[in-house]
Amino acid sequence: MKTLPFLLLLVLLPSAAPAAPAAGANLCHAPENDYFSCATGRRAGVSLCGSLPASLQYRYGTRTRLQLQFPDQATQGARELRFAHYSRFQVDRAEVSFTRAGVDYTVFDYTENDHRRAGVNVIASDGVEHLVRCIGAIHGALAPLGKDLPCDTDSALNGGRCP
Repeated sequence: MKTLPFLLLLVLLPSAAPAAPAAGANLCHAPENDYFSCATGRRAGVSLCGSLPASLQYRYGTRTRLQLQFPDQATQGARELRFAHYSRFQVDRAEVSFTRAGVDYTVFDYTENDHRRAGVNVIASDGVEHLVRCIGAIHGALAPLGKDLPCDTDSALNGGRCP
């Protein structure tokens, strides 16, 4: 009978331990800062990596195979990536967006009533929208990037104007 509590403890311990981050979620390399990263349901990660204000780059893929990085030179990121933000009581929404080859990409990080969701919204040149959601842990936050990135005047989050 003494072994029963021990066996229960062994069974319950793995479920009580925090989940390990998904492989490939962080696509940044030392000495870059990982400003934002998450794993997606597509067995790939999304990251915003760099050292602001000098560099910032969006990356999508795995550590062994990047499917997309923008801009090609991270040193152009602080000029080519755009930022939008909206907040009110219990709501905080931030976006970093860019356009490449006629395709619009928006990395989003939304929190409402303590419920956080994030991912990438992709609108193809034909207008078809694809949503890539973050799953599991979300590292970092987009809101602090606003001090280094240009305001996205086209985003509804900014109300059509920038400070």
